[in-house]
Amino acid sequence: MSNNSKAINITLPDELLEAIDKAAKSEYASRSDFIRESIVRRLKGQRVVDEWGDEGNWETVVDFRDLPGGGMPAEELLERLKHLNGQDKQKPS
Repeated sequence: MSNNSKAINITLPDELLEAIDKAAKSEYASRSDFIRESIVRRLKGQRVVDEWGDEGNWETVVDFRDLPGGGMPAEELLERLKHLNGQDKQKPS
């Protein structure tokens, strides 16, 4: 651990801890190294396998961060989603 590191305590279910230990062992890493690297990967948006076996290969298709404070009518949202799905030949306004 570097001088700027801090020890923390977390509570995990037994099954998760066993899975972490098994995965760490398969990578010849300590439990702490495995957890630390997993957190760093997640924060950087890198590949992380979730509980459904998804490897994190997600693609942003709609970015809702630019919506006005009051939101958007459902009809407009549906039209935008249809356009993205190729079901609508017109470009949404």
